[in-house]
Amino acid sequence: MGEHVIQGIQAALTLSNLGALVAGTFVGIVVGILPGVGPMVGMVVLLPFTFAFSPDVALSLLLGVFCGGYFGGAVPAILMRTPGVPSSLITSFDGFPLTQKGEAQTALSAALLGSFGGGIISVVILIFLAPVLAHVAASFGPPEYFSAGLLGVVLVVMAYRKQLARGLLLLGLGLWFSTVGIDGTTLSARFTFGVWSMQNGLDLVAICLGLFGIGQTLLLVERTILQATTMNLTRSTLDFSKLRSAMRHWKTLGVSGVIGTFVGLLPGTGSILASFLSYETAKRTSRHPETFGRGAPEGCMAAEAGNNAVPAGAMIPLLTLGIPGEALSAVLLGVFTINGIYPGPLLLIKEPVLINTLYFSMILINVAAFVMLALWLRPFAMIVRVPTALLSVSIMVISLTGIYAVNTRLFDAGVAVVMGVLGYILLRMRWPVVNLVMGVVLGEILENRLRQSLSLGDGSPMIFLTRPISLGLILAAGLIIVIPLVVDRRRKAKAETPWP
Repeated sequence: MGEHVIQGIQAALTLSNLGALVAGTFVGIVVGILPGVGPMVGMVVLLPFTFAFSPDVALSLLLGVFCGGYFGGAVPAILMRTPGVPSSLITSFDGFPLTQKGEAQTALSAALLGSFGGGIISVVILIFLAPVLAHVAASFGPPEYFSAGLLGVVLVVMAYRKQLARGLLLLGLGLWFSTVGIDGTTLSARFTFGVWSMQNGLDLVAICLGLFGIGQTLLLVERTILQATTMNLTRSTLDFSKLRSAMRHWKTLGVSGVIGTFVGLLPGTGSILASFLSYETAKRTSRHPETFGRGAPEGCMAAEAGNNAVPAGAMIPLLTLGIPGEALSAVLLGVFTINGIYPGPLLLIKEPVLINTLYFSMILINVAAFVMLALWLRPFAMIVRVPTALLSVSIMVISLTGIYAVNTRLFDAGVAVVMGVLGYILLRMRWPVVNLVMGVVLGEILENRLRQSLSLGDGSPMIFLTRPISLGLILAAGLIIVIPLVVDRRRKAKAETPWP
Protein backbone atom coordinates (compact mmCIF):
# COMPACT_ATOMS: atom_id res chain seq x y z
CA MET A 1 0.00 0.00 0.00
CA GLY A 2 2.78 2.43 0.96
CA GLU A 3 4.63 1.60 -2.23
CA HIS A 4 1.57 2.56 -4.32
CA VAL A 5 1.26 5.87 -2.46
CA ILE A 6 4.92 6.70 -3.16
CA GLN A 7 4.51 5.76 -6.82
CA GLY A 8 1.37 7.88 -7.04
CA ILE A 9 3.15 10.89 -5.53
CA GLN A 10 6.08 10.41 -7.90
CA ALA A 11 3.69 10.24 -10.88
CA ALA A 12 1.90 13.38 -9.71
CA LEU A 13 5.22 15.23 -9.49
CA THR A 14 6.35 14.34 -13.03
CA LEU A 15 6.88 17.32 -15.32
CA SER A 16 4.04 16.28 -17.66
CA ASN A 17 1.51 15.90 -14.83
CA LEU A 18 2.54 19.15 -13.14
CA GLY A 19 2.32 20.96 -16.47
CA ALA A 20 -1.15 19.52 -17.12
CA LEU A 21 -2.58 20.41 -13.73
CA VAL A 22 -1.12 23.93 -13.78
CA ALA A 23 -2.43 24.52 -17.32
CA GLY A 24 -5.83 23.07 -16.43
CA THR A 25 -6.04 25.16 -13.26
CA PHE A 26 -5.14 28.31 -15.21
CA VAL A 27 -7.84 27.61 -17.80
CA GLY A 28 -10.29 26.76 -15.01
CA ILE A 29 -9.71 30.08 -13.23
CA VAL A 30 -10.15 31.98 -16.50
CA VAL A 31 -13.43 30.29 -17.50
CA GLY A 32 -14.61 30.51 -13.88
CA ILE A 33 -14.04 34.27 -13.80
CA LEU A 34 -15.87 34.81 -17.10
CA PRO A 35 -19.60 34.97 -16.23
CA GLY A 36 -21.64 32.64 -18.40
CA VAL A 37 -18.74 30.38 -19.40
CA GLY A 38 -17.83 28.18 -16.41
CA PRO A 39 -15.69 25.06 -15.91
CA MET A 40 -17.93 22.81 -18.01
CA VAL A 41 -17.10 24.79 -21.15
CA GLY A 42 -13.39 24.64 -20.34
CA MET A 43 -13.51 20.90 -19.77
CA VAL A 44 -15.39 19.99 -22.94
CA VAL A 45 -13.20 22.27 -25.07
CA LEU A 46 -10.03 20.62 -23.73
CA LEU A 47 -11.49 17.09 -23.69
CA PRO A 48 -10.65 16.16 -27.31
CA PHE A 49 -7.01 17.15 -26.76
CA THR A 50 -6.65 14.85 -23.73
CA PHE A 51 -6.83 11.70 -25.81
CA ALA A 52 -3.18 12.06 -26.72
CA PHE A 53 -2.20 11.98 -23.02
CA SER A 54 -1.89 9.17 -20.49
CA PRO A 55 -4.95 8.77 -18.20
CA ASP A 56 -3.32 10.42 -15.17
CA VAL A 57 -2.18 13.47 -17.14
CA ALA A 58 -5.54 13.80 -18.93
CA LEU A 59 -7.48 13.59 -15.66
CA SER A 60 -5.14 16.08 -13.95
CA LEU A 61 -5.75 18.55 -16.78
CA LEU A 62 -9.54 18.28 -16.56
CA LEU A 63 -9.62 18.18 -12.76
CA GLY A 64 -7.59 21.40 -12.84
CA VAL A 65 -10.35 23.03 -14.91
CA PHE A 66 -13.02 21.52 -12.64
CA CYS A 67 -11.50 22.83 -9.40
CA GLY A 68 -10.02 26.04 -10.82
CA GLY A 69 -13.42 27.11 -12.14
CA TYR A 70 -14.88 27.28 -8.64
CA PHE A 71 -11.87 29.27 -7.39
CA GLY A 72 -12.25 31.82 -10.17
CA GLY A 73 -16.01 32.23 -9.86
CA ALA A 74 -15.69 34.11 -6.57
CA VAL A 75 -13.65 37.00 -8.05
CA PRO A 76 -16.36 38.71 -10.18
CA ALA A 77 -19.01 37.76 -7.58
CA ILE A 78 -17.16 39.77 -4.93
CA LEU A 79 -15.94 42.66 -7.08
CA MET A 80 -18.98 43.17 -9.34
CA ARG A 81 -21.82 41.08 -7.89
CA THR A 82 -21.66 39.03 -11.09
CA PRO A 83 -21.01 35.37 -10.19
CA GLY A 84 -18.56 33.65 -12.51
CA VAL A 85 -20.17 30.28 -11.74
CA PRO A 86 -23.77 29.89 -10.48
CA SER A 87 -22.74 28.74 -6.98
CA SER A 88 -20.72 31.94 -6.46
CA LEU A 89 -24.02 33.83 -6.29
CA ILE A 90 -24.07 32.91 -2.57
CA THR A 91 -20.56 34.39 -2.20
CA SER A 92 -21.80 37.71 -3.58
CA PHE A 93 -24.30 38.06 -0.71
CA ASP A 94 -21.50 39.23 1.60
CA GLY A 95 -18.62 39.71 -0.85
CA PHE A 96 -20.09 42.63 -2.78
CA PRO A 97 -21.24 44.56 0.34
CA LEU A 98 -17.65 44.28 1.62
CA THR A 99 -16.37 45.62 -1.71
CA GLN A 100 -18.76 48.57 -1.44
CA LYS A 101 -17.26 49.30 1.99
CA GLY A 102 -13.77 49.33 0.47
CA GLU A 103 -12.92 45.91 1.96
CA ALA A 104 -12.65 43.87 -1.24
CA GLN A 105 -9.34 42.38 -0.07
CA THR A 106 -11.00 41.12 3.13
CA ALA A 107 -13.72 39.37 1.12
CA LEU A 108 -11.26 37.93 -1.41
CA SER A 109 -8.95 36.66 1.35
CA ALA A 110 -11.84 34.89 3.10
CA ALA A 111 -13.15 33.47 -0.19
CA LEU A 112 -9.78 32.18 -1.41
CA LEU A 113 -8.92 30.70 1.97
CA GLY A 114 -12.35 29.05 2.02
CA SER A 115 -11.83 27.69 -1.50
CA PHE A 116 -8.43 26.28 -0.60
CA GLY A 117 -9.54 24.84 2.75
CA GLY A 118 -12.72 23.31 1.34
CA GLY A 119 -10.78 21.71 -1.50
CA ILE A 120 -8.16 20.17 0.80
CA ILE A 121 -10.74 18.92 3.34
CA SER A 122 -12.75 17.24 0.57
CA VAL A 123 -9.67 15.47 -0.83
CA VAL A 124 -8.81 14.13 2.64
CA ILE A 125 -12.39 12.81 3.01
CA LEU A 126 -12.16 11.30 -0.48
CA ILE A 127 -8.93 9.47 0.43
CA PHE A 128 -10.48 7.88 3.53
CA LEU A 129 -14.07 7.37 2.33
CA ALA A 130 -13.49 5.99 -1.18
CA PRO A 131 -11.85 2.71 0.00
CA VAL A 132 -14.70 2.16 2.51
CA LEU A 133 -17.39 2.60 -0.16
CA ALA A 134 -15.37 0.52 -2.62
CA HIS A 135 -15.25 -2.29 -0.03
CA VAL A 136 -19.04 -2.13 0.31
CA ALA A 137 -19.47 -1.92 -3.46
CA ALA A 138 -17.24 -4.97 -3.95
CA SER A 139 -20.30 -7.09 -3.13
CA PHE A 140 -22.29 -5.39 -5.89
CA GLY A 141 -23.59 -7.42 -8.79
CA PRO A 142 -25.48 -6.26 -11.89
CA PRO A 143 -28.78 -5.74 -9.94
CA GLU A 144 -27.04 -3.48 -7.41
CA TYR A 145 -25.31 -1.47 -10.15
CA PHE A 146 -28.61 -1.03 -12.01
CA SER A 147 -30.36 0.10 -8.82
CA ALA A 148 -27.50 2.53 -8.04
CA GLY A 149 -27.76 3.93 -11.56
CA LEU A 150 -31.52 4.24 -11.17
CA LEU A 151 -31.00 6.11 -7.90
CA GLY A 152 -28.61 8.46 -9.71
CA VAL A 153 -31.21 9.14 -12.41
CA VAL A 154 -33.90 9.82 -9.80
CA LEU A 155 -31.65 12.23 -7.88
CA VAL A 156 -30.84 14.16 -11.06
CA VAL A 157 -34.51 14.43 -12.05
CA MET A 158 -35.66 15.42 -8.56
CA ALA A 159 -32.91 18.03 -8.31
CA TYR A 160 -34.83 19.85 -11.06
CA ARG A 161 -38.33 18.86 -9.90
CA LYS A 162 -39.63 22.38 -10.48
CA GLN A 163 -39.19 21.50 -14.16
CA LEU A 164 -40.19 17.85 -13.75
CA ALA A 165 -41.82 17.37 -17.16
CA ARG A 166 -38.95 19.07 -18.97
CA GLY A 167 -36.39 17.12 -16.96
CA LEU A 168 -38.04 13.80 -17.75
CA LEU A 169 -38.30 14.72 -21.43
CA LEU A 170 -34.60 15.58 -21.66
CA LEU A 171 -33.62 12.49 -19.65
CA GLY A 172 -35.61 10.34 -22.08
CA LEU A 173 -33.97 12.09 -25.03
CA GLY A 174 -30.54 11.39 -23.52
CA LEU A 175 -31.40 7.72 -22.93
CA TRP A 176 -32.51 7.49 -26.57
CA PHE A 177 -29.26 9.07 -27.80
CA SER A 178 -27.32 6.45 -25.82
CA THR A 179 -28.96 3.62 -27.84
CA VAL A 180 -28.00 4.96 -31.28
CA GLY A 181 -25.56 2.71 -33.19
CA ILE A 182 -24.76 -1.00 -33.29
CA ASP A 183 -26.03 -2.84 -30.22
CA GLY A 184 -23.08 -4.71 -28.70
CA THR A 185 -25.22 -7.68 -27.60
CA THR A 186 -27.40 -8.35 -30.65
CA LEU A 187 -25.15 -6.63 -33.25
CA SER A 188 -28.25 -4.99 -34.72
CA ALA A 189 -28.36 -1.37 -35.88
CA ARG A 190 -30.57 0.90 -33.79
CA PHE A 191 -31.87 4.32 -34.85
CA THR A 192 -29.19 4.77 -37.51
CA PHE A 193 -31.79 5.67 -40.20
CA GLY A 194 -29.57 4.08 -42.84
CA VAL A 195 -26.73 6.53 -42.16
CA TRP A 196 -23.44 4.62 -42.13
CA SER A 197 -21.67 7.13 -39.86
CA MET A 198 -24.29 6.68 -37.15
CA GLN A 199 -23.44 3.00 -36.67
CA ASN A 200 -20.65 4.02 -34.30
CA GLY A 201 -23.19 5.87 -32.16
CA LEU A 202 -23.28 9.48 -31.05
CA ASP A 203 -19.98 10.34 -29.41
CA LEU A 204 -20.30 11.58 -25.81
CA VAL A 205 -17.53 14.12 -26.38
CA ALA A 206 -19.33 15.61 -29.39
CA ILE A 207 -22.62 15.79 -27.45
CA CYS A 208 -21.08 17.46 -24.39
CA LEU A 209 -18.94 19.81 -26.46
CA GLY A 210 -21.93 20.84 -28.55
CA LEU A 211 -24.41 21.29 -25.71
CA PHE A 212 -22.10 23.20 -23.40
CA GLY A 213 -19.18 24.47 -25.48
CA ILE A 214 -20.97 25.67 -28.60
CA GLY A 215 -24.40 26.12 -26.99
CA GLN A 216 -23.06 28.34 -24.20
CA THR A 217 -20.95 30.26 -26.72
CA LEU A 218 -23.98 31.04 -28.89
CA LEU A 219 -25.68 32.29 -25.75
CA LEU A 220 -22.70 34.53 -25.00
CA VAL A 221 -23.00 36.20 -28.41
CA GLU A 222 -26.33 37.69 -27.30
CA ARG A 223 -24.97 39.53 -24.30
CA THR A 224 -21.90 41.31 -23.03
CA ILE A 225 -19.98 39.72 -20.17
CA LEU A 226 -18.99 42.88 -18.35
CA GLN A 227 -21.69 44.02 -15.94
CA ALA A 228 -19.72 46.87 -14.33
CA THR A 229 -17.33 49.52 -15.61
CA THR A 230 -15.25 49.86 -12.45
CA MET A 231 -12.97 47.37 -10.73
CA ASN A 232 -12.60 48.05 -7.02
CA LEU A 233 -9.20 46.40 -6.61
CA THR A 234 -6.36 48.60 -5.43
CA ARG A 235 -3.44 46.18 -5.74
CA SER A 236 -2.30 43.48 -8.14
CA THR A 237 -1.88 40.71 -5.56
CA LEU A 238 -3.87 39.42 -2.62
CA ASP A 239 -3.31 41.28 0.65
CA PHE A 240 -1.80 38.42 2.65
CA SER A 241 -2.19 40.32 5.92
CA LYS A 242 -5.96 39.74 5.62
CA LEU A 243 -5.53 35.97 5.67
CA ARG A 244 -4.71 35.93 9.37
CA SER A 245 -8.03 37.54 10.32
CA ALA A 246 -9.87 35.17 7.97
CA MET A 247 -8.34 32.19 9.78
CA ARG A 248 -10.39 33.11 12.86
CA HIS A 249 -13.29 31.35 11.16
CA TRP A 250 -11.51 27.99 10.90
CA LYS A 251 -14.48 26.13 12.43
CA THR A 252 -16.77 27.48 9.73
CA LEU A 253 -14.19 26.43 7.14
CA GLY A 254 -14.09 22.86 8.47
CA VAL A 255 -17.86 22.42 8.72
CA SER A 256 -18.47 23.93 5.26
CA GLY A 257 -15.84 21.69 3.69
CA VAL A 258 -17.50 18.59 5.13
CA ILE A 259 -20.98 19.73 4.04
CA GLY A 260 -19.77 20.46 0.50
CA THR A 261 -18.07 17.07 0.21
CA PHE A 262 -21.15 15.09 1.18
CA VAL A 263 -23.45 17.22 -0.99
CA GLY A 264 -21.08 16.59 -3.91
CA LEU A 265 -21.27 12.87 -3.17
CA LEU A 266 -25.02 12.85 -3.93
CA PRO A 267 -25.77 12.65 -7.68
CA GLY A 268 -27.61 15.60 -9.17
CA THR A 269 -27.35 17.97 -6.20
CA GLY A 270 -24.64 20.30 -7.51
CA SER A 271 -22.46 23.06 -6.09
CA ILE A 272 -25.25 25.61 -5.64
CA LEU A 273 -26.88 23.47 -2.93
CA ALA A 274 -23.48 22.85 -1.30
CA SER A 275 -22.74 26.58 -1.22
CA PHE A 276 -26.20 27.47 0.10
CA LEU A 277 -26.24 24.82 2.85
CA SER A 278 -22.74 25.80 3.98
CA TYR A 279 -23.74 29.47 4.07
CA GLU A 280 -26.96 28.83 5.99
CA THR A 281 -25.17 26.56 8.48
CA ALA A 282 -22.50 29.21 9.08
CA LYS A 283 -25.20 31.85 9.57
CA ARG A 284 -27.11 29.74 12.12
CA THR A 285 -23.99 28.89 14.13
CA SER A 286 -22.38 32.34 13.96
CA ARG A 287 -22.10 34.59 17.01
CA HIS A 288 -23.15 37.51 14.81
CA PRO A 289 -25.75 36.19 12.32
CA GLU A 290 -27.12 39.71 11.82
CA THR A 291 -23.96 40.62 9.83
CA PHE A 292 -24.67 38.01 7.14
CA GLY A 293 -25.88 39.62 3.94
CA ARG A 294 -24.35 42.95 4.97
CA GLY A 295 -20.68 42.09 4.61
CA ALA A 296 -19.59 39.10 6.71
CA PRO A 297 -16.24 37.56 5.66
CA GLU A 298 -17.41 34.36 7.33
CA GLY A 299 -20.23 34.13 4.77
CA CYS A 300 -17.78 34.39 1.87
CA MET A 301 -15.60 31.68 3.39
CA ALA A 302 -18.50 29.30 4.05
CA ALA A 303 -19.97 29.63 0.54
CA GLU A 304 -16.63 29.10 -1.19
CA ALA A 305 -15.56 26.21 1.06
CA GLY A 306 -18.87 24.50 0.29
CA ASN A 307 -18.72 24.75 -3.49
CA ASN A 308 -14.99 23.98 -3.74
CA ALA A 309 -15.49 20.75 -1.80
CA VAL A 310 -17.88 19.47 -4.47
CA PRO A 311 -15.31 18.23 -7.07
CA ALA A 312 -13.63 15.76 -4.69
CA GLY A 313 -17.03 14.75 -3.30
CA ALA A 314 -18.29 14.03 -6.83
CA MET A 315 -15.27 11.79 -7.41
CA ILE A 316 -16.39 9.38 -4.65
CA PRO A 317 -19.40 7.79 -6.46
CA LEU A 318 -17.53 8.07 -9.77
CA LEU A 319 -14.49 6.09 -8.57
CA THR A 320 -16.30 3.57 -6.36
CA LEU A 321 -19.49 2.91 -8.36
CA GLY A 322 -18.62 4.18 -11.81
CA ILE A 323 -21.67 6.45 -11.69
CA PRO A 324 -21.20 10.18 -12.35
CA GLY A 325 -23.13 12.53 -10.12
CA GLU A 326 -23.38 15.37 -12.64
CA ALA A 327 -22.27 16.53 -16.07
CA LEU A 328 -18.73 17.50 -15.04
CA SER A 329 -17.93 14.09 -13.56
CA ALA A 330 -19.60 12.50 -16.60
CA VAL A 331 -16.85 14.08 -18.72
CA LEU A 332 -14.24 12.53 -16.41
CA LEU A 333 -15.96 9.14 -16.81
CA GLY A 334 -15.47 9.53 -20.56
CA VAL A 335 -11.72 9.91 -20.06
CA PHE A 336 -11.61 6.74 -17.97
CA THR A 337 -13.56 4.59 -20.42
CA ILE A 338 -11.75 5.86 -23.52
CA ASN A 339 -8.50 4.70 -21.90
CA GLY A 340 -9.97 1.26 -21.13
CA ILE A 341 -10.33 1.99 -17.39
CA TYR A 342 -13.73 1.30 -15.88
CA PRO A 343 -14.46 2.98 -12.52
CA GLY A 344 -16.04 0.76 -9.89
CA PRO A 345 -15.20 -1.11 -6.69
CA LEU A 346 -12.28 -2.92 -8.30
CA LEU A 347 -10.67 0.28 -9.62
CA LEU A 348 -8.93 1.01 -6.32
CA ILE A 349 -7.45 -2.49 -6.42
CA LYS A 350 -6.58 -2.65 -10.13
CA GLU A 351 -5.26 0.92 -10.51
CA PRO A 352 -3.85 1.92 -7.08
CA VAL A 353 -1.08 4.07 -8.56
CA LEU A 354 -3.50 6.01 -10.77
CA ILE A 355 -5.88 6.60 -7.83
CA ASN A 356 -3.07 7.86 -5.57
CA THR A 357 -1.84 10.09 -8.41
CA LEU A 358 -5.32 11.63 -8.65
CA TYR A 359 -5.47 12.19 -4.89
CA PHE A 360 -2.16 14.03 -4.77
CA SER A 361 -2.86 15.89 -8.03
CA MET A 362 -6.09 17.30 -6.54
CA ILE A 363 -4.14 18.59 -3.54
CA LEU A 364 -1.60 20.22 -5.89
CA ILE A 365 -4.43 21.71 -7.98
CA ASN A 366 -5.84 23.48 -4.93
CA VAL A 367 -2.37 24.78 -4.05
CA ALA A 368 -1.78 25.95 -7.64
CA ALA A 369 -5.17 27.72 -7.85
CA PHE A 370 -4.61 29.53 -4.55
CA VAL A 371 -1.10 30.65 -5.50
CA MET A 372 -2.14 31.81 -8.99
CA LEU A 373 -5.03 33.93 -7.75
CA ALA A 374 -3.06 35.28 -4.79
CA LEU A 375 -0.17 36.44 -7.00
CA TRP A 376 -2.08 37.52 -10.14
CA LEU A 377 -5.39 38.65 -8.67
CA ARG A 378 -5.80 41.89 -10.61
CA PRO A 379 -4.70 40.47 -14.01
CA PHE A 380 -7.18 37.62 -13.59
CA ALA A 381 -9.95 40.03 -12.56
CA MET A 382 -9.41 42.11 -15.70
CA ILE A 383 -10.27 39.06 -17.86
CA VAL A 384 -13.93 40.09 -17.66
CA ARG A 385 -13.13 42.88 -20.12
CA VAL A 386 -12.33 40.44 -22.95
CA PRO A 387 -14.63 41.27 -25.91
CA THR A 388 -17.50 38.79 -26.04
CA ALA A 389 -17.28 38.34 -29.81
CA LEU A 390 -13.58 37.42 -29.66
CA LEU A 391 -14.18 34.98 -26.81
CA SER A 392 -17.14 33.31 -28.54
CA VAL A 393 -15.37 32.81 -31.87
CA SER A 394 -12.25 31.45 -30.14
CA ILE A 395 -14.24 28.86 -28.16
CA MET A 396 -16.14 27.71 -31.27
CA VAL A 397 -13.00 27.32 -33.39
CA ILE A 398 -11.12 25.43 -30.66
CA SER A 399 -14.16 23.21 -30.01
CA LEU A 400 -14.71 22.17 -33.61
CA THR A 401 -10.96 21.72 -34.27
CA GLY A 402 -10.65 19.53 -31.20
CA ILE A 403 -13.63 17.31 -31.94
CA TYR A 404 -12.48 16.76 -35.53
CA ALA A 405 -8.94 15.95 -34.38
CA VAL A 406 -10.12 13.04 -32.19
CA ASN A 407 -11.30 10.68 -34.96
CA THR A 408 -10.83 12.95 -38.03
CA ARG A 409 -14.54 12.52 -38.74
CA LEU A 410 -16.62 15.43 -39.99
CA PHE A 411 -19.68 13.56 -38.71
CA ASP A 412 -18.63 14.17 -35.10
CA ALA A 413 -18.16 17.87 -35.84
CA GLY A 414 -21.63 17.88 -37.38
CA VAL A 415 -23.08 16.23 -34.26
CA ALA A 416 -21.37 18.91 -32.15
CA VAL A 417 -22.90 21.69 -34.27
CA VAL A 418 -26.41 20.17 -34.12
CA MET A 419 -26.08 19.67 -30.37
CA GLY A 420 -24.77 23.22 -30.09
CA VAL A 421 -27.94 24.59 -31.66
CA LEU A 422 -30.05 22.31 -29.43
CA GLY A 423 -27.99 23.36 -26.39
CA TYR A 424 -28.46 27.03 -27.22
CA ILE A 425 -32.25 26.61 -27.47
CA LEU A 426 -32.43 24.65 -24.21
CA LEU A 427 -30.14 27.04 -22.33
CA ARG A 428 -32.07 30.02 -23.73
CA MET A 429 -35.32 28.48 -22.47
CA ARG A 430 -33.63 27.56 -19.14
CA TRP A 431 -34.32 23.84 -19.53
CA PRO A 432 -32.19 21.44 -17.38
CA VAL A 433 -29.59 20.42 -19.98
CA VAL A 434 -27.77 18.34 -17.34
CA ASN A 435 -30.59 15.77 -17.52
CA LEU A 436 -29.89 15.16 -21.19
CA VAL A 437 -26.18 14.57 -20.59
CA MET A 438 -26.86 12.25 -17.64
CA GLY A 439 -29.27 10.28 -19.82
CA VAL A 440 -26.57 9.77 -22.44
CA VAL A 441 -23.96 8.75 -19.86
CA LEU A 442 -26.15 6.51 -17.69
CA GLY A 443 -28.15 5.02 -20.57
CA GLU A 444 -25.54 2.45 -21.59
CA ILE A 445 -24.76 1.59 -17.94
CA LEU A 446 -28.44 1.03 -17.11
CA GLU A 447 -29.15 -0.98 -20.26
CA ASN A 448 -26.20 -3.33 -19.86
CA ARG A 449 -26.78 -3.89 -16.14
CA LEU A 450 -30.50 -4.47 -16.73
CA ARG A 451 -29.76 -7.14 -19.32
CA GLN A 452 -27.25 -8.85 -17.05
CA SER A 453 -29.64 -8.72 -14.09
CA LEU A 454 -32.57 -10.19 -16.04
CA SER A 455 -30.25 -12.90 -17.34
CA LEU A 456 -29.30 -13.80 -13.77
CA GLY A 457 -32.96 -13.82 -12.74
CA ASP A 458 -34.14 -15.91 -15.73
CA GLY A 459 -36.03 -12.92 -17.04
CA SER A 460 -37.78 -12.08 -13.79
CA PRO A 461 -37.55 -8.46 -12.51
CA MET A 462 -38.06 -9.82 -8.98
CA ILE A 463 -34.28 -10.26 -8.76
CA PHE A 464 -34.06 -6.55 -7.89
CA LEU A 465 -36.34 -7.06 -4.88
CA THR A 466 -34.75 -10.27 -3.55
CA ARG A 467 -31.30 -8.74 -3.01
CA PRO A 468 -31.08 -6.50 0.08
CA ILE A 469 -28.76 -3.78 -1.28
CA SER A 470 -30.67 -3.52 -4.55
CA LEU A 471 -33.99 -3.36 -2.68
CA GLY A 472 -32.61 -0.68 -0.34
CA LEU A 473 -31.44 1.46 -3.27
CA ILE A 474 -34.82 1.11 -5.02
CA LEU A 475 -36.67 2.07 -1.82
CA ALA A 476 -34.34 5.06 -1.41
CA ALA A 477 -35.14 6.12 -4.98
CA GLY A 478 -38.86 5.80 -4.22
CA LEU A 479 -38.57 7.92 -1.08
CA ILE A 480 -36.58 10.57 -2.95
CA ILE A 481 -39.46 10.82 -5.41
CA VAL A 482 -42.33 10.78 -2.91
CA ILE A 483 -41.04 12.90 0.00
CA PRO A 484 -40.09 16.09 -1.95
CA LEU A 485 -43.35 15.96 -3.92
CA VAL A 486 -45.40 15.59 -0.72
CA VAL A 487 -43.48 18.41 0.97
CA ASP A 488 -43.93 20.67 -2.08
CA ARG A 489 -47.65 19.90 -2.22
CA ARG A 490 -48.15 20.68 1.48
CA ARG A 491 -46.16 23.88 1.16
CA LYS A 492 -48.27 24.94 -1.82
CA ALA A 493 -51.50 24.09 -0.01
CA LYS A 494 -50.37 26.06 3.03
CA ALA A 495 -49.50 29.07 0.89
CA GLU A 496 -52.94 28.97 -0.79
CA THR A 497 -54.83 28.63 2.51
CA PRO A 498 -56.47 32.01 3.31
CA TRP A 499 -55.77 33.60 6.66
CA PRO A 500 -58.65 33.15 9.17
